Amino acid sequence: LWGTDSIWYGSPQDQIQAFRTFQISAELRERHGYPEMTPALRAKIFGLNAANVYGLTPTEVKRYTARDSVARKRMAYLENPDPHFRTHGPKTRRDFLRVFDPAG
Repeated sequence: LWGTDSIWYGSPQDQIQAFRTFQISAELRERHGYPEMTPALRAKIFGLNAANVYGLTPTEVKRYTARDSVARKRMAYLENPDPHFRTHGPKTRRDFLRVFDPAG
């Protein structure tokens, strides 16, 4: 699920924005049998698959979350937006390997 690593790396918003326009070339789709990235496929990746796992319909999810604490915070944020999309943690392979280096 999108965002499950947010506790470690911060907002996944940059990844989400990139994925919204991501396409697999026709050549790679043909060679490897990848499906075309359609709006329906993106919707599944962005949440419909999870709704299905939990036995919920999109309508039920909207009904349950329309006035929950996250919705209230979202509404408050929209009154004074301050997007920053900070990403934490390693950003390069070298940074990632340094995490596991006992010498620091």
